[in-house]
Formats: sequence, structure tokens, C-alpha cells
Amino acid sequence: MTVRLGFILLLAMVSVSSTSLVVRSVATVPALVLAFWRMFTASGMLWGYSVIRPAGNLSTINKKRIIFAGIFLGCHFACFFLGIRNTSIANATLLGCVAPIFTVIISIFQKKKFNKMTYVGLVIAIVGGGVVQSGDISLNSANLFGNSIALLSALFLAMTFVLAEEIRQETNSIVYGRSLFFVASITILFIATMAGDSILNFKHSDIPWFLFLGLVPSVFGHNLLNYAVKYITPTAVSAVPLGEPIIASIFGLLLFGEAIPFGALLGGPVVLIGVYIIINNQAVSAGD
Repeated sequence: MTVRLGFILLLAMVSVSSTSLVVRSVATVPALVLAFWRMFTASGMLWGYSVIRPAGNLSTINKKRIIFAGIFLGCHFACFFLGIRNTSIANATLLGCVAPIFTVIISIFQKKKFNKMTYVGLVIAIVGGGVVQSGDISLNSANLFGNSIALLSALFLAMTFVLAEEIRQETNSIVYGRSLFFVASITILFIATMAGDSILNFKHSDIPWFLFLGLVPSVFGHNLLNYAVKYITPTAVSAVPLGEPIIASIFGLLLFGEAIPFGALLGGPVVLIGVYIIINNQAVSAGD
């Protein structure tokens, strides 16, 4: 893994981790409305960038693939935000970050092989993540619905990255991201309509947060992961968000003066070691 790619993954991890800051600041906005505007805003930003700097187009086969990838990503964000509102943030974050397990399972069905250190890193990262959230995790029946859809969000994310690996081999990350986020926003709009939520159910004061969600955790976060999936496997890319609870705790300390939980101090380094092992053993190229 090159230094440049390592920096990109670190920036993606920090950017994605900022999502929790927004969720706590717009608690009155329905989950699906928040998810829709995140994706729609991100898509608009990337399409706007493409007008200034044209980046090409999708091939016919990738147009079909990206529809499925966008649907999966839309379902991921819909489930994740619904999970946060129906269980604890700790539960939703931890369960939503087990996507690497699903990417491994999918890859096994695709008859792809992993070396032993990848499995070691995966176990270390997941165990560390459990330690980070150990003080807040609650698996009682009251949280069953929220926990279940948070886990489902991880499956959808894994499926997105598996498709992204194929699409990104011949598609620019900007071209991929702008279309991916647009299809995801339409998917969320459909789900929200079926659930009886109006995407206009927000206050004008929420708009800056929508712009933040579109730019930082999406364009600078998720789309950097889309960039990286060309050079490392979906399992490695999906392992990056495992560091989210750690970075979120640091944000809480710096911005709100919140003490970093003991679990984060103890399990944080373990997660990062596990993620490093996975990425270091799953790099497929050193290109840019």
C-alpha cells in the first residue's frame, strides 16, 4: 500500500466519522429525509464538478451495474439512519460496520481466496470494535428492529463495494460517484414515499447540515472509498469505517468536551491494528 493511498483511506475514515456529529444536530429530521438529502446533495456536487472538469461517461455494462450499486447504497443509508433512530447509536454504528464480514462471505461464493492474515485482521478489528462500544451496546428485544436493520445496512454496503470493484476498473471515481449517489437518492426517495415521509419535512436551518453531509462524509468520505476500491479489495475498503467510533469519540472530545470512553481508549488501537492488517494484506495495486 502506497503512502498516498494510506492518506486517502485515513481522510476517508475521518470524513465518514463526521456523520454522527450531524445526526445529533438534526434529531428532528426524519431518518429517510436525512439520508435522501445526503445522497442527492453529494450527487449534485459531483455533477457540478463534472461540468467544470469533464470526467467521461459510463460504459453500457457499467450503467446496468451502477443501478444495482446505487439501489444497494440507497438501502444501506436508509437502513443505517433508520437503525440510528430505532436503536442506540453505538449499536447502529457497530452493526453497520460489520460489512467486511459480508464482503468475505460474498467473495468466498465468488471463489476468491484470502490469506490467513486477512482473517486475523478481520477478527481483531471486529473484537476491537466490540470493546469500543461495549459500554453502550444493548442487544435486548426492545432494540431488535433497530439492530436488525443496522445489520442489514452492512450487508447492503458490502454488496455496493463488491459491485464497485468491477465498475471502478474502467470508470473514473467522479463519474461513478455522481451516478451512484443519484441512484441511491432516488432509491431512498422511493422508500421514504412508501413510508409516508416527505423529503420536504425539514427546517431551513437544517440545509447547512445537508450540505455538510453531502460534502464531507459523502464526497470526501464515501467517494474516496470508491476511489480506493480500484486498488484494494472490497473487504479492505469496507474495513475502513470500523474506525468511525474512534474518530467520532475524538470529535466529541475536541468539539463538545466529551470524555473519550474507556472502551474507545482500550479498543481503539486494536481496531486500527486490525484494519491495517486487512488493508495491508488486501492491496491489489499501488496505482493512483
